Amino acid sequence: MNSTQDYLDQHYLDQTQFAKYCGLRLQDIEELVAAELIPAPPYLVIDAQRCTSVVFGELLDPNSKEELKTGTYFHPAASAWTKYAFDTLQNHGADEAKEIIRKQFAEEFAQALAIENKNTYRLRDCFDETGTAIAAGIEQRVNANWQYFLNGVFSLCVAKPDSITNIVHKEILQEKLSAISDNGKRVDYQGEDIAALKKLIDEYANSAMPFSPFEYPRSSRKRLVEDLRKTLSAIDGRH
Repeated sequence: MNSTQDYLDQHYLDQTQFAKYCGLRLQDIEELVAAELIPAPPYLVIDAQRCTSVVFGELLDPNSKEELKTGTYFHPAASAWTKYAFDTLQNHGADEAKEIIRKQFAEEFAQALAIENKNTYRLRDCFDETGTAIAAGIEQRVNANWQYFLNGVFSLCVAKPDSITNIVHKEILQEKLSAISDNGKRVDYQGEDIAALKKLIDEYANSAMPFSPFEYPRSSRKRLVEDLRKTLSAIDGRH
């Protein structure tokens, strides 16, 4: 993978392709984004030389000779939520639809947090020692992540953002891995279960997008997968 356009073509659909994939009109997609009912496109190609991402901003080297195809780019896995949002909008109107969709997101996100707290990583801000929910902590996470969801952040960084469950799983894996590794900076792993840590890295790698060539060097994937694997390999080499 040596170009941004190759990456977009492999992993995303432009606005016309995405509308067709969802069985909707281009106008329907534009209205859903404008109404903040579905994730915005994570990538925008302004012209043949300029691409921006919702996370990293301007991507291309100004000296690049690469030719890009203009348009907005959506993750195909966002289609399920898009069709759900479209149906809700048709049945309820804009104001009520937004309330329904926001509530659905909050419920699914809270349920996914409970699963992750039990199975992946202790979320002390959201659940006490008995597993009882802490409403304020959950609400804070839901509010922040609703905005990330609408901005298209998860469509950029989650490999399979076709469900809130998958989105939350990737985020909590990253949270756990970041805590253990000091965001990839730690090098002194002594006494830890290295095999378990390697398994966690593999699971995170499967949950995260590979990122475009200009994003990858700054991405969590490089820090928490490639760099951390190198650190652990060096430790194995010393033993």
